Parts: sequence; C-alpha cells; structure tokens
Amino acid sequence: MKKTFLSFLLLIMVAMNLPSFAFAHTDLETATPAKGEKVTTDLEAVVLTFTTKVESLSTMKLKNEREEIPLQISIEDNQMTGKLNNRLENGNYTVEYKIIGADGHVIEGNYSFSVDRPEQAQPKEEPEEDKDSTEQPMPEQDKKEKPDNPSYFGPLTIGLVLLIAIFSFFAFRRKK
Repeated sequence: MKKTFLSFLLLIMVAMNLPSFAFAHTDLETATPAKGEKVTTDLEAVVLTFTTKVESLSTMKLKNEREEIPLQISIEDNQMTGKLNNRLENGNYTVEYKIIGADGHVIEGNYSFSVDRPEQAQPKEEPEEDKDSTEQPMPEQDKKEKPDNPSYFGPLTIGLVLLIAIFSFFAFRRKK
C-alpha cells in the first residue's frame, strides 16, 4: 500500500512538471514598428525581438496591398532585422514572419502597421494613391501568432500514458 501511494505521488509530481517544458516556446516579444503603429517618419528597418534565440533559417516578409517589399534579413541571437532598401510609401503594411525557435518549433505570425508621413515629404504623384490606401481598414491578421493546438500536447499525452503503464506494470508485478 505504501509503495502504491509513493508511486502515485511520483506520477502526480511528474505530470505536474511536464507542462513546464511548454514555456520554452519562442514568442514575439517586441516589434519595431509595433503592431498597429502609425509611422510618420522614414523607416530604415523592421526589427523583431523574440523571447528566445532564433535560428538562421527564419524568414520575414513585408507586404503592402500590392506587392512584397524586399528586405535584407539579418539574425542575431533573439533578434531578426529586415533592412529596407527604399523608403516606404504611405499605406498599410503587413509583416509576416516564420521562425525556428531555440526549442526547434516553427512559429508563424504576422501583424500590421501603417505609414503616414506628412504631405510635404511625399513626391507630388503619390497623394492620390495614398488617399485610397489610407481609407481601407487595417486587416486583423495576427490570429495565427499562437497555434490553436499546442505542439506539445501529443507528446505530453503519449508520455503520460507510458508513465502510467510503466508504473502500473511494476505495481501489479510485485503484488503477484
């Protein structure tokens, strides 16, 4: 009886500690420009900072309503920087990223921001185009940042079932 109780207690302790491994997932900590920010000056780069180190195979894209804007991507520890070659026109932009975190999991996400520099900083031909693009609402696209089903759920369940089976096997084996 005492061994069964200790086995059960050990099983409970292991089960309570297994979910703590899930906190190692990499998340977006900060972004420049930030989600929903209205940029009023020339932007030189998009900088994403994550909670853990980011692997070199990670990618980032910057898009407006018409096209993808080319970026020079560099990754250092937990920061991914996309340097802009040209200045951005006024309008809405979406940053899409796909990273491989320190735990090996692929994390995808996106967010939007807008550029709205004063008229005097604009070339004369752009205000008509900007009028159309600034009237459109910014899309709500950051719902993919966190997956609906945690990636650790399957392995956690299998591991827990295996632990229960092993403890049950040894508990019943000693009773016979």
